Amino acid sequence: MKHAYTCAPAHWAHHSWLETGQPIRHERAARAAHAFLFSRYPQLVQVALADVPAVLPLWPRPACARLCRIVAALAFARSLRRVVTARARVALALSVAPRLLAAIQRHPRAGAADLKVEPAPVLSSRRDMTALGLALAMQAVDSRYAFWWSLRLPREIAEAAAHYRVHGFSALDARELVADAQRLMEAHSC
Repeated sequence: MKHAYTCAPAHWAHHSWLETGQPIRHERAARAAHAFLFSRYPQLVQVALADVPAVLPLWPRPACARLCRIVAALAFARSLRRVVTARARVALALSVAPRLLAAIQRHPRAGAADLKVEPAPVLSSRRDMTALGLALAMQAVDSRYAFWWSLRLPREIAEAAAHYRVHGFSALDARELVADAQRLMEAHSC
């Protein structure tokens, strides 16, 4: 299954990255979309998706977006620990990490300080948390592979992720954060 996307970035990419902005419905549209992506983004030619390291899982788009939100939630676990009212917990759990808020609040990262991120994300915003998580996940891998990860999510999320700046956060820290999020997500699968 990994090799299915090696020469077919249009099937991997969210449709917002395609020239038409529409999902692919037939083979002719797929060929045109592949050609467009390869011509528009030459970095796709440099690396095959089958070579992407395990830090970026080959999951369906909703799971990738959920992983990004969990990564961001773990980065702000200390602030999320302070969410105690029932209404706030339900709202946050629904928008960021359904069925995982309690696990995130109990996670060892909740004892550490939140990451220093500019601009500060709105913790209850699904879009902000997905974009921040994408920015953090992209720091976890080589830049050749990061673009494949951004293709998986809507273009507006990738553009929003580019605005976040994280201070005092290494690639190793990012890999550990993504690994923690993967373990949490896999332990509490849907």
